[in-house]
Amino acid sequence: MAKKRLLWDESGSASSNARARLPAMLQGYFDQGRKLTGPSYSSVAPMHPFRLETKALRYTLELFRPCFGPGLEGFLLSLRKIQDSLGALNDYSTTRNLISARLPKHAPDRKKMSRLLTARTKRKSLEFRRYWRQTFDKPGADRRWMSYLSRPRKAARS
Repeated sequence: MAKKRLLWDESGSASSNARARLPAMLQGYFDQGRKLTGPSYSSVAPMHPFRLETKALRYTLELFRPCFGPGLEGFLLSLRKIQDSLGALNDYSTTRNLISARLPKHAPDRKKMSRLLTARTKRKSLEFRRYWRQTFDKPGADRRWMSYLSRPRKAARS
C-alpha cells in the first residue's frame, strides 16, 4: 500500500478539510479491506500492511475527533478491533518465523509449536474476515461512514 497524504487547504478549517478529504481515504480503506477478505484471497502476508493502514486511518480520525460528533466513537472502536485482530495475526507469523530460524529443524517442540501457531493464525484470520464482513462489509456500511464524514457537525446549542 502506498502512503497517502491528505492535501490540506490552508484557507479552510480543520472541519472543512476533514470533510473534503477523509471520505476518499475511507473509500480506499474499504476497497483494500474487501480485497483482503474476498473469497479468492487466502494469504495472510498482506494483513500486516493493512493493519498499518487501519492504524493510520484510526489515528487520523482521532485527530479530527472534535470535527465530528460522538457517532465517530463506534467506528473508532471497530477500527481498534480490526487493528488488534491483525496485530495478533502478525504476532503469530513473526513467532512462527522466529521458531523456524532459531530452533533446530528436528527439535521436538518445533513441529508442535508450528502447528499451534498455524492453527491460531487460521482461526484469527477467519475471525478477522468474519468481523470485517459483519461490520465493514455489511450493505451500506461504507456509504454510511462516508456520508457521516462528509456532513457538517451540528453546532452545539447554547
